[in-house]
Formats: sequence, C-alpha cells, structure tokens
Amino acid sequence: MGLDEALLRSVGRAPTLRLYSWSPDALSLGYFQRFGDVPAAADHPNVVRRLTGGGAIHHHAQELTFSVTLDAHDPAYRGSVPDSYERAHEAVISALQELGVRSPRMRREEPVGSDLGSTGMCFHESTPQDICWAGPAGSLAKGVGTAQRRTAGRILHHGSIKLGPSPLEAEVASAADSGVFVDVQTAGEALAAAFAREFEVELVAATPGDDLLAAADEMAARYADPEFVHREPRRRR
Repeated sequence: MGLDEALLRSVGRAPTLRLYSWSPDALSLGYFQRFGDVPAAADHPNVVRRLTGGGAIHHHAQELTFSVTLDAHDPAYRGSVPDSYERAHEAVISALQELGVRSPRMRREEPVGSDLGSTGMCFHESTPQDICWAGPAGSLAKGVGTAQRRTAGRILHHGSIKLGPSPLEAEVASAADSGVFVDVQTAGEALAAAFAREFEVELVAATPGDDLLAAADEMAARYADPEFVHREPRRRR
C-alpha cells in the first residue's frame, strides 16, 4: 500500500499497473470509513486503512488486487470519473471472460443478492457499475470492488477481484462459483493482457527503483498505525 501511494505521488511517472495478493490476510477499511461501522474489524488481527474510498475489503490468498496509477490527463482516464470506471471495468470483464467466469457484467439495475447492508463491507453494497456474476446462491452477486483516489494531478485506481470465497464476505461472487479455480499469477496475467487490449497499450515488466522503494517504506507504516486505522474521518457532503 505504501508503494501504491508512492506511485500516486510520482507526478509524470509512466502509467503503472500493479498486481498483487496478500499474506497474511488483512481487512482494509475505506479511507472515509469509521472503524466502528465495520463489525468484522473488531476481531480481525490485521486491520489497515486504504487511501481509496468505499467499504471494507477482506484481502486473502484467493483474491487478486490491482492498482492503476497515472497522471489525471492520461487518455485512458479521460472524461468523467464514471466514464473512467466504465473503461477499467470493461478490461476486468474481458479478463474474467477469458478465465471462464460465466457472464460477468456491470449490474446496472439488476437486483443483487450479495447486497446485505449494515456490515460496512464493500462487497455487500453494490452500485450500477459494479461487476457481478452468479454467486454461491445462484443469484447475481458482486465479485469485483474498485475505488479511486485523485490528488495532485494523479489517479490511483484500486480493484479487488475475488477468485475464491472469503469467510468475511458471505454471498459474494468468486471465480470459483463459475467452476474456475485459478491462482493469482494466472489471473494477473489475464488481467494484464486485458488492460493492454482494452487501452491499446504495451505493458512492460518493471521493478521499482531504489527511490520509489524508499518512499514506499517511509509511507508504509501509516497504513496499520492505530491512530490512522481508528481515526474518525469527516463525512463527505
């Protein structure tokens, strides 16, 4: 998460797609959430707070996290914020189809069985642009959660893709519900290829330089700092 922030604050750096998983598992609160609004946070040993908004997410070994960081004027994220979500979600849907997930789509106005409310969890509350497919109960359920942070002329777009079930996110969809049992590496390769196709770019493998790693190390500790995790964010109006 420190590396995502370091990339967010690197104005002029080339657009970057990061793909990663989590060990140990963790519960990340949205930037504007209150700790007390997420019941699962009280008993979880690894709670952090993200830079991006939205609800809490349980990150675990059967989840692929992606982040996109780029300058705000980049053509890939041109236009309105909703339009930028649409384009990114089209790439994610393409990757899911390539992996064999059945009928992934933005839910639009369809009813979603995973919308539970009152849990504070991202995957228990959906918007029309959220990516859904048939979940464990057979009804439409949310399987991908994304959020953005825009600051200082840069954009950070986070996404969480469920490859397998999570004990803290009952009723949500995962690739396994379509009979797709895939590891994070394979899913990441499919997602990278889909982003390259959808945005008509060539992706080049890269390793963070010493300057970027130093900045990431400096920023990293804050995410699990109790003062930051338990802070009382001001509500947006």
